[in-house]
Amino acid sequence: MKPVRRSMILLMLAGTSHTAFAQDTLDIIVPFAAGGATDIVARSFEPPFSDNLGVTSVVRNVAGASATEGTAEVANSEGNPNIIGYEPAGALSIQPSLKDLPYGPDSFTYICRTTSNPMFLMVSQSSDIENFDQLVAASQEEPLLYGSSGPGTLPQLAVAALVGESDLEASHIPYSGSGPAMNALAGDEIQIMADTETILANYDLRPLAVFADHRIEGYEDVPTIGELGLPEMEFAVWQGLVAPKGISQERKTQYSDACKATLESDRFKSFAEKAKAGIAYLGPEDFEAFVKQRYDANKQVLRDVGLIE
Repeated sequence: MKPVRRSMILLMLAGTSHTAFAQDTLDIIVPFAAGGATDIVARSFEPPFSDNLGVTSVVRNVAGASATEGTAEVANSEGNPNIIGYEPAGALSIQPSLKDLPYGPDSFTYICRTTSNPMFLMVSQSSDIENFDQLVAASQEEPLLYGSSGPGTLPQLAVAALVGESDLEASHIPYSGSGPAMNALAGDEIQIMADTETILANYDLRPLAVFADHRIEGYEDVPTIGELGLPEMEFAVWQGLVAPKGISQERKTQYSDACKATLESDRFKSFAEKAKAGIAYLGPEDFEAFVKQRYDANKQVLRDVGLIE
């Protein structure tokens, strides 16, 4: 075969491979209703992600059953390279321990972690409690109540783990979301809450500690749980991309590279800064290991608080 002809054939084959991908429509499943926090980040992530891939993509909301319906659709699409899930922490690392689901931590091809925001232990600004020692002392006089955005959610698990490792006396009251829980905190129906910087920035709250291994920029006066003399605790609201099992290594690499480039783009960085969405990239192997570690840790907390056997 003449060199020129061989080169032309190779170029045509390479072009065919790229075009086949470019002609596909990529479904990005968000397992919550439109307008929620996860959906807002996903819809800001999608345009630069699609540009980096050179494909047309559509964000599709498949809500229901604490984000497990949309997540199950991704898991059940084995071998389909044109569907991925933009997933929240709970759907991957908590719900599989609480329910009989058609998926678990081994049911996906992991692409990347996108964002992560540590959780803060907080009280109302109107409270007389100004630090963790005062919180414990108050709970010894009369047990306190802490709220969450629902049973088995990260806000519950964070405070439950803290109660288990400290002298804090507190019982859990679940609500139907962070908003109702914040209203309960403002009305003194509950006295404690754990949530992210976004909640801190939008409500009149006082942070007492952060569930992270380091102090957070902008909150340098807020100690970590470990600095309180307790075991280090890390609870964060994170998100990431997963694909079905059985996709090619080539497609996995394309998705991962596009994810990294998206998170490094000025467009997404600008959004993340305004939305207080902490960019926290992990590649495929590191993200898979992270999810499985969080799954195991959360499962133990669920056992400790009596939500599972």
